[in-house]
Amino acid sequence: MNDAPQNIPKEIRDYYDKGIAAIQRENYAYAIELFGAALALKEDFAEARYYLWLSLWENSKRHSNIFSSLIGKITSGILNMQALSMRKTGKTSQAIYTYEKAMRADPGNGTILNAIADCFINEGQTWNAIKILEGVPLIDNTDFASLKKLAGLYRSMENYDKARAYYSAALKANPNDMEAEHGIKELDAIKTLKGNFENQ
Repeated sequence: MNDAPQNIPKEIRDYYDKGIAAIQRENYAYAIELFGAALALKEDFAEARYYLWLSLWENSKRHSNIFSSLIGKITSGILNMQALSMRKTGKTSQAIYTYEKAMRADPGNGTILNAIADCFINEGQTWNAIKILEGVPLIDNTDFASLKKLAGLYRSMENYDKARAYYSAALKANPNDMEAEHGIKELDAIKTLKGNFENQ
């Protein structure tokens, strides 16, 4: 589980490591605090953002009721509209912050995770986009559009094994998806040219 970069400052690494330990103990409320603190110190810490989302999602599944779930959906809907307006006026970093508030209100909403990922893509932060988008298949493993997006992002980073795995998952979710099928064929052609994909 612990795949954080090794070159992060010690103080941030401590928050991250304690957050991972809290997840392993299923102490999600504490993990939320720790990953939130790590992100406050290092906004581009993709792994901390992913585990913050995961902790929020797991915590919401354990402590949710119909009323709190409804309030969360209403709140996230309002924040989602605000963030969309910010994106349209080029305020991408403010939109990311607002989408993340929406994510906290409704962590089981794959549309919000997709919107955050799209903002990161627009900012050229591919790894941040990948890490937050990896939450979507955990919410809904039939969301073939997100699976294809993940495949394309991994392909852009030349991680062809992961790209092929996500194209295959998209094809399993939607057997008639020509784009996913074409993506697999292209990756197979790359494999033929380069030999077996290296472990990445």
